Amino acid sequence: MNLRKWMKLFGVTILIGAIVTVVGSVSIQLFNPDFRDVEASGWLSYILMMALIGMTFGAFSHMGFFAYLMLNYIARSIFRRPYTWVVVQGIITVFVLVEIGYWTYDTNFPSYTYWLIPLALIVGSLIVGWFKVNQTAVGAWIPTIFFLVSITTMESVPVFKTGDISSLLYQLIPIFICNAYQIMQLHRLLGKAADTNPIVATAK
Repeated sequence: MNLRKWMKLFGVTILIGAIVTVVGSVSIQLFNPDFRDVEASGWLSYILMMALIGMTFGAFSHMGFFAYLMLNYIARSIFRRPYTWVVVQGIITVFVLVEIGYWTYDTNFPSYTYWLIPLALIVGSLIVGWFKVNQTAVGAWIPTIFFLVSITTMESVPVFKTGDISSLLYQLIPIFICNAYQIMQLHRLLGKAADTNPIVATAK
């Protein structure tokens, strides 16, 4: 990982955050009667504001990505057996999914939130994990799912406290997509082949 690769990863990540946020926000506002009579300049200002917010999401995601790489590096130096760290990641992932249900159950969120959000996160993570495994090794399953579930949730903790499902999805989806992009790019940036040690194929 050199400076040029890091700058490219950071730039594309914040760009993805901006695009996803703008597309999602504009799609929602098209169904909002209050926005039907807004002039072009108003729409332009709104799109610019959403793009800046999306870039912030992308930057936040990028910080979480490198925080995970640091955590992975430290954990691998602590646990003598590599598979121990993988097991720990799996346990933490399950705990986070249960915790999401606890945070959202019987709150201002819609009643289905406590099971739908964890389900959506795990399904999305499994899809990304499938692509990751096909490009690296079987051992990439748990680290990929851990990163996409646990780190995405950690980065979205503030909106879990709002009780507003729109705000939750508004931040959770762009960050998840940014994280998915970064974890899929990691082995390419590091030049890891499919026959790489499965434990370190995802994050080294």
